[in-house]
Amino acid sequence: MESKPTSSLRNIWIGVVFFLIAVPPGLWSPALPNILETYDALWVIPYATAVGPIVAIFSSLMFTSLADRRVDAQKLLGILTLSGSVFLWLSFSVLSWGWSPWWYVFMQGCNALISAPMWALLTKIALVNTDDPQKNFPLYRIWGTLGWLFAGVLVSWLALDESALAGKLGAGVRLGLGGLCFMLPRTPPKGNRARSLKEALGLSAFSLFENRSLRVYFVTSMLFAAPLAAHYMYAPMLLKQLEELGRHEGVVAGVLTWLLPGPTAQMSLGQITELVAMLIMSWLGARARVKPLVVLAMVFGLTRFALYAAAGHYGLITLMWLGVSLHGPTYTFFSITGQMFVDRRVSEGMRGQAQALLGLLSGSIGHTTGALSCGLLFSATQAGQTWLGWTIFWSILALVIVFCLGYFVVGYNQKQSSTD
Repeated sequence: MESKPTSSLRNIWIGVVFFLIAVPPGLWSPALPNILETYDALWVIPYATAVGPIVAIFSSLMFTSLADRRVDAQKLLGILTLSGSVFLWLSFSVLSWGWSPWWYVFMQGCNALISAPMWALLTKIALVNTDDPQKNFPLYRIWGTLGWLFAGVLVSWLALDESALAGKLGAGVRLGLGGLCFMLPRTPPKGNRARSLKEALGLSAFSLFENRSLRVYFVTSMLFAAPLAAHYMYAPMLLKQLEELGRHEGVVAGVLTWLLPGPTAQMSLGQITELVAMLIMSWLGARARVKPLVVLAMVFGLTRFALYAAAGHYGLITLMWLGVSLHGPTYTFFSITGQMFVDRRVSEGMRGQAQALLGLLSGSIGHTTGALSCGLLFSATQAGQTWLGWTIFWSILALVIVFCLGYFVVGYNQKQSSTD
């Protein structure tokens, strides 16, 4: 009798790869504002944040279409991981070499062009190779959270919060990860061969917009991603400024700053609460309903930015810590819920493309729009220069989330399907 996919020891590698795939961005992404500021390149952060999503718009759909129709997903993931590590290393090397910051933007763009489908491919592998995705996928995804948490704490413990070495270290981890990807459970293509250029490029995934529930979630994820782009762009800067004020007394604050000694490590508070949220998702399993969890996620996101605004107003780092801690449930209840929802609403032959389409709308279009608009808003409000500027900046972004919440509540039809 053939064993179920989850009984195979090879599936251990799914958790290992989730851990390691999260380490590189966990090493450099929370530290990026302070790294760029060290190399007099902070002005480039909106473009550096936006370039990846821009170039990934079509590469995600194209590569995941290959995984759905022609190539084993685990092989494609390994090839892309190895290739992208080179450009990730170069992007931080040009900073340390003293080159123009535009070279950093270019190298990160090349990295994103190759690496954009990595999370979508790994999500597909995990969902295909488990007999109870609603219960087991969050348990796999927890390892990604642990990887990001480990990386963020490591950066601050190694005092790399403002060093390009954090990004180079991430490139080394990704290089090793590339070989491990080939040890993942075999995930062959299930879809038919592409019969047109549209199918080959993965553009047929846009037909999913015909389903109202999917369409509303897709649009909401795109809108919600725009204000959320500011979290990793500017929250570490505010943490650093508040840390310099030194207004955090008490035993709890002292222990926390000892365990998490820098802004990069303190940003990992979101990953700690994410672990709890993932366990809740696993416990809910098939009982999880999309609408209440997504609404709850956006309420958490709104509260987080309100706390950031208050932290800027009162100059209290403890309010920032509370806000950062809300990142975990915000991300989990919105994104992980959405990934599982999309997976159960599409056919096997389009699951990879569906995940890529979700990533395109939220991670590419939404994140690009958010990076550029948040950059303009940051300059217009003089956030980073005055405490009032920080308060206005985060308050405006909180209002944007109110709009996203209103659109989803009105537009999503929970009665359309009992699985929603």
